[in-house]
Amino acid sequence: MKRIAIAFLVFLLCVSIASASSSEKSSDLVSDSIGIIGIRSISDTITQGETNWHSQYIGSYTETLAVDLNWGDTSDSLKLYIYSPSNERFGPYYDSSDGRINGRIKVYINNDDGIEQGTWMYRVYGYSVTGTEDYSI
Repeated sequence: MKRIAIAFLVFLLCVSIASASSSEKSSDLVSDSIGIIGIRSISDTITQGETNWHSQYIGSYTETLAVDLNWGDTSDSLKLYIYSPSNERFGPYYDSSDGRINGRIKVYINNDDGIEQGTWMYRVYGYSVTGTEDYSI
């Protein structure tokens, strides 16, 4: 009886670990009912002249890709480039690209026929940074 109980507990533990692993993989992407997908926030730091790369895999039909680079410190400036899976470049985007200087770059890439599936790359560049700047994308 003890062996059956232990085997059952081990089975439950394995199932819960597998469920947690599969939910972690999908938690990087955020989507809603109108076909918008974005990357769940990733935090990083950057210094003057440094370049950081981030990626996101788009594997299903999506009309809009939302990219939100946020550092909040208007005394520093970051630059953002976005690359499609076929290496089409979007940008550069600066803090003032949306008409406001607020330490944030928000970009939406739209295509009614669906954006290209595959790995999208985000290049964040420390354009004018004093010290080290924290950001999320």
